[in-house]
Amino acid sequence: MTISMMSAHIAPADDWTGRLRQIALGLFAILPAMLLFSRGGAEIVVGLINVGYLAVLLVRREWRSALFPPLLTLLATWLALNLLVSPFAVDPAASFGRSTSWLRFILLFAAVTTWLIQSPRDVKFVAMAWAAIIGFAILDGLLQLLRGVSLTGQPITGSGRLTGPLDRPNIGMFVARIGFPLLAVGALLLARGSRVSVLRACAILALAATAFGFILLTGERAASLLTLIAIATSAGLAILLAPPPYRLYGLLLLVATAGVLAAIVLNSPRIMSRVAGLLNVLNNFWDSPYGELFAAGLHVWREFPLTGAGMKNFQIACQIVLGDTLKDGCHPHPHNAYIEWLAETGIIGSLGFLTFLATLGALCIDLLRRTPTRIVGALVTGSLMLLLFPFTASQSFFSNWPAMLLWTSLSLVIATARLAARPDAKFAG
Repeated sequence: MTISMMSAHIAPADDWTGRLRQIALGLFAILPAMLLFSRGGAEIVVGLINVGYLAVLLVRREWRSALFPPLLTLLATWLALNLLVSPFAVDPAASFGRSTSWLRFILLFAAVTTWLIQSPRDVKFVAMAWAAIIGFAILDGLLQLLRGVSLTGQPITGSGRLTGPLDRPNIGMFVARIGFPLLAVGALLLARGSRVSVLRACAILALAATAFGFILLTGERAASLLTLIAIATSAGLAILLAPPPYRLYGLLLLVATAGVLAAIVLNSPRIMSRVAGLLNVLNNFWDSPYGELFAAGLHVWREFPLTGAGMKNFQIACQIVLGDTLKDGCHPHPHNAYIEWLAETGIIGSLGFLTFLATLGALCIDLLRRTPTRIVGALVTGSLMLLLFPFTASQSFFSNWPAMLLWTSLSLVIATARLAARPDAKFAG
């Protein structure tokens, strides 16, 4: 029994619940645009999707949909955070504020994976909207590179990193996290049966290479590295496991990636300096600000091993445990998601998170072991590497904008995986 057969979706209907689903699907399609232009608007969109999902769930009473293992694990982890972690936090009020509100991301994940994405038509609609939003973000960022100011009025940062329409240098991560899952969607929709549209496949690869080039040009080292890891993972799995046509596409993707990487690094002093800075950080990691924060996070966890210091409590716990010993001081989070889980939620919360990751891994294995879905499985696995790779500096897993970007992307990735894993799916894999 596969992980997709262990649960059910909320079946679509022709009544008001069906119309509500279409509205919520449209809101999910524009959510990346809200993340670009209005963080408050993004929160409202997520809230509306969640309210619609809960209304339909209560009216239809399709509780079986919650038995989807990743969702069930998230709900159990959320309960543990509120019942076993936050009451024992250094600052319980701050921890409860974050642990209770984290439910909105779980509900978004539930809504997208069990209610909104029901068919290839749904996922195609979302993918086309996201592709248009990414296209605008890339265009705005390139104009910023050429003119010094983006079309939306944002200047290049003092460090030389692009921002596009954002007010901080996160546009590369935005394009990576919103864009890479679209490759999995493209593989799902590319062809039916055994026939593969070569023209469409090459067009997707060309667009992917363009997006990757832009991510490099932003100067965001984490986004560039994670995208490289995702490409290498997906292409490697495709070469090893996929049917012959996709092995060629995997090789072409690797060649195109290497070409774009070499062309930009060798011809851009700005990017070359960013690469040199990265190499310097890696060579002296534990003496760098990132290494210092990683070590501080582990130190905090050792002081509070079972429950952690509490959610949104890293900074205050760091100051209590380490005082003024850090060269760059205690930050709001340790800049690594896994260390953040340990430091703020201890063994209890981290076990829940790791169990959630194990359920996602089981879904990937289910896709990779079956020939028709291997290419989708390869790209889903690459997407998860981009979103959840452990050995890198990252933004907070729980704070508003970064967490919403992550869960928006992750929801589409897993919804695409579930659609591919359905017994009645007939897409080239």
